[in-house]
Amino acid sequence: MWFYSFVRWIARALVFSVARIHVEGDENFAQKPPFILATNHLTSWDPPLILAMSPPTVKLTVLAADKWRKVLPILLLFNAMGGIWVKRGEVDRHALRQCIDVLKHGGAMGMSPEGTRSRTGALQKGRSGVAYLAMKADVPIIPIALWGVEQISRNRKRFRRTDVTVRIGQPLRMDPALSLDENTEHLMRAIAAMLPEKYRGVYGEMGRAA
Repeated sequence: MWFYSFVRWIARALVFSVARIHVEGDENFAQKPPFILATNHLTSWDPPLILAMSPPTVKLTVLAADKWRKVLPILLLFNAMGGIWVKRGEVDRHALRQCIDVLKHGGAMGMSPEGTRSRTGALQKGRSGVAYLAMKADVPIIPIALWGVEQISRNRKRFRRTDVTVRIGQPLRMDPALSLDENTEHLMRAIAAMLPEKYRGVYGEMGRAA
């Protein structure tokens, strides 16, 4: 845990050096593990941002695409943090078992239901992995909506800090009476409803309805 806390401290220092973070709904972090943090995914700044904003007493386990194993610094850091590698383009059953094991043992996970970062900044169609794990392990999901982070790289070149908003929603329970796809829609709708309209993407109409 000491190494995780050290990395989290570095993440906070890095994030606060480039951004002014506005957090809404942090009382929803009162939920104790096990749980899954589910967030929209805009840039490579998202993981350190979520790490920096997560409760200091909670150790988040995160996922990374298997391709990053080829980058030695990322490989060493990710392994030391206890992350889980995922093979893209296929159902990685080994990674799924690892995730379920983390949750069954009272851990917390940080995941993006979209599976990959959005190239447009708007929500993409959600994949079923997060809902599947929540149902299988019987844990709640804490939905998170973030925006502004996509401006960090541009503003850094101008030596400006960026205003970033992190909105944390109330914990959700997946409904066993609904299908996996229906639960995924429910989760994505909850995230969309917390985002400004231009970020809602394929869930725009749903977000307005919410």
